[in-house]
Amino acid sequence: MASQPEQPNLSRRRLLRAAAIVPAVAIPTLAVASPAHAGYLGNISRSNVMTRARDWYDRNIQYSYDYRARATDNDGDHEYRRDCSGFVSMAWHSATPGHSTRDLTAISHPIYWSSLKPGDALNHYDDHCMLFHKWIEEGVSFKVYHLVDPDHDMEYDTKYVSSLKDAGYSPLRYDKIFD
Repeated sequence: MASQPEQPNLSRRRLLRAAAIVPAVAIPTLAVASPAHAGYLGNISRSNVMTRARDWYDRNIQYSYDYRARATDNDGDHEYRRDCSGFVSMAWHSATPGHSTRDLTAISHPIYWSSLKPGDALNHYDDHCMLFHKWIEEGVSFKVYHLVDPDHDMEYDTKYVSSLKDAGYSPLRYDKIFD
């Protein structure tokens, strides 16, 4: 079997270094090629939140009960706790090492279940939180990303509004998210 030619590794940092030597006309094009970038603690688009969430899912970040255990975000610049609320904080690019399920409400506000959009959170005070991805059947079932526990780590699951309401979850929207 013939070996495949090695493909260049075009990381974000290499692209940005290349942009420094490319004429200024090309820089806006390269900046668009980095959809997961959002200023730390700044406003963030829903698509950036979901790109950041997908990165931890793709890397299968391992859950840890140790509050000192950290994982880097997709930029590699910030480290967040490896638990459910650390994951949501990372996706929102909020303060490190991440908020707890008890204080996510300090950076978000409650919304109606019917208003859920990608990047919103489902939070159970002092228990667990998840990141909403998309509706399967509007008002009934949807997909979430969440860092579950050491036996399951990162998961992409189907959840039901009725089950989560009965369990005491509340939908939240990050104060700095935009469409």
